[in-house]
Amino acid sequence: MTNRPTPLPVGDRALRVAVVGLGQISELCLPRYAEHDDVDVVALCDLDEARVARWKTVFPDARATDDLDDVLGSDADVVDVLVPTPLHGPIVTKVVGAGFHVQVQKPLARSLADADAMLDAASRTGAALRVMEDYVFYPPLVKLRELVHDDAIGRPTGLHMKIVATALGGWDVPLSSYEWQFEQARDGRGLLTFDHGWHQLAVAHWLFGPIRRVFGWIRTEQIAPDLAPEVVIDAPATFVWEHDNGVRAVMEVLLAPETYFRSDYYTCDERVEVTGARGYVRCNRISARGVQEPAVVLYRDGELRAFHALDDDPPAAFRASTAHAVEWFRHGGGDVVLDGETSRTILVTLLTALESSRVGTPLDVAVPRAARPVDP
Repeated sequence: MTNRPTPLPVGDRALRVAVVGLGQISELCLPRYAEHDDVDVVALCDLDEARVARWKTVFPDARATDDLDDVLGSDADVVDVLVPTPLHGPIVTKVVGAGFHVQVQKPLARSLADADAMLDAASRTGAALRVMEDYVFYPPLVKLRELVHDDAIGRPTGLHMKIVATALGGWDVPLSSYEWQFEQARDGRGLLTFDHGWHQLAVAHWLFGPIRRVFGWIRTEQIAPDLAPEVVIDAPATFVWEHDNGVRAVMEVLLAPETYFRSDYYTCDERVEVTGARGYVRCNRISARGVQEPAVVLYRDGELRAFHALDDDPPAAFRASTAHAVEWFRHGGGDVVLDGETSRTILVTLLTALESSRVGTPLDVAVPRAARPVDP
């Protein structure tokens, strides 16, 4: 007998959410639930007792546990999966198979096999699978997209993304939050190009749709060969691609270990610029405050317009994303962002870029459409 999730939309009652995984990213995700009167956090799960105790003070009525099976015995409508990416496949597949809707952190999965197992399980049970990608809700990027789609710069011709990575200036991230990243990097899924590069490719897809061809060029570097030779960083790196609509794009990733960027969160300095036939629009920052200029600037017809009043603090993206998810699960209407199949397309593109770097040649992005199993 197939377990069925809560029928959607759930209606006017509060959305019941269980959270599995309470690592560093929970500091941006869980406070957003506390801001919602229409959300009840009913379960908190992590192997680390201190993490569970920390969030139990915020959600005192939630079931506290270190056992996923205990979560699956709760009355949650949605399970928010915040575990490391290598665990997405087995945990999400188990959760949706048990009859729960799922929200999972980006990237969707570390492999296409894991992604398809997750999507197949969701299809069988009728569960919704949402991937939480905060960048497409970041207010300055939302404004950039609005300007592009409103023809403010004419026909788009190019996209440029830049990431400058450093460890100076942001919050203190425990080593445990990076250990699995370094382990994953050993098979070519690096911290900067796979985990962080997902953000940029998700934004590119959100702006201009599917990508048809990509070239990756990645060099790896040991940042502390004497102290930690196992730690390898995937930079410098460059991705070049072309969208189905003809827009060309470049993503540049650089390591600047002695550079300070003021930030209350992660310290990557990111810029996104779209060039059109009549001008350009640029987002000057996302995670850190590297460029102390307005978050978005628009150049057209010899004039520069600056957008000063946008909420450009990273929690704003998580707040908007959570509001979207809660509204969609409770009342429906439109498509959930990001849905599972869109996220699969992004993953295929990202894996193709990594393979391109390995073989040293541009590759076509092939996104086979597999029929999903549906149980009667």
